[in-house]
Amino acid sequence: MNRRQILAAPLLASGLFAPAARAQGAFPTRPIRMVVPWAPGGATGNVARIVGDAMTPHLGQPIVLDHRPGAGGGIGSDNAAKSPGDGYTLLISGAGTFYRPLVERDTPFNPQRDFGFLGLIGVGPFALVTRNGLPTNISEFIAYARARPGVLNFATSGQGATSHLATEMFNRTAGITATHVPYRGSAPAMVDLIGGRVDYFFDALSTVLENARNGRIQLLAVTTAARARQVPDVPTIGEAALPGFTATPWWGLNTPAGVPAPAMARMSEALRQALAQPAVVTALEGQGVIAQFQTPAEFESFVWAENTKWSQTIEAAGLKVS
Repeated sequence: MNRRQILAAPLLASGLFAPAARAQGAFPTRPIRMVVPWAPGGATGNVARIVGDAMTPHLGQPIVLDHRPGAGGGIGSDNAAKSPGDGYTLLISGAGTFYRPLVERDTPFNPQRDFGFLGLIGVGPFALVTRNGLPTNISEFIAYARARPGVLNFATSGQGATSHLATEMFNRTAGITATHVPYRGSAPAMVDLIGGRVDYFFDALSTVLENARNGRIQLLAVTTAARARQVPDVPTIGEAALPGFTATPWWGLNTPAGVPAPAMARMSEALRQALAQPAVVTALEGQGVIAQFQTPAEFESFVWAENTKWSQTIEAAGLKVS
């Protein structure tokens, strides 16, 4: 035994070094903050609550939601990006987190540099809905719109929002020329769709179901590769009209860059266990989300593949500003 080992032996025996050793392997030792870059009450906040509550028992510490809305999700995303990379900050993210610099020149964070990738929560279908009086069959609607270039208009929840990009992708693939009418959120867009002031709209399935079931609007198709369990009789756009077409919003968990690998592994496993619970799967379906776990590496590959797809749409629609 050398001199350093001799001097340290009494301290090791007394346990004075043990707390530090235990602390290094005991992540997490305090609550974890999950930044939600949207106001409470929306689908993203509900998904964050469901997943955070389900991960908590597997982590031994609560996940506390921190809503930071504004700038189309930019304020909360920037807050998370600039937080310490110690594992105690999460961000519930979506496609817009990563394509944002393409549609907003002054984005204050760099998605390629500032985030770590924890895992996918799931994907959710957009639904193509139209005002009453238009064709109710997706193929017939496409033919109707093609025959009237520039006559129809479409609503979105905002310039550059995922619903906007999904519609641009659909229009380009289907050969439709229509006028964009952006709104500040999906609620006012839905009001005008019901009132017949706009012709069609892509929105989250969970938010259109009630109006569709009550006959206020027409539900034509969903944008996922497979039919949605909530509406098994409604076709996908890919199967009914445009083979291979998908345009799905997604929800995932990111961290600030630099989180230690053991902390990432612990949280990834907690997410996996949460998404394996039938009650969690059912709760997410209620928000229009199809649970789909991915490892951090799988999630990172997924994000950049999706970003490439959305980027192509941004360029084709002339929305790219940087």
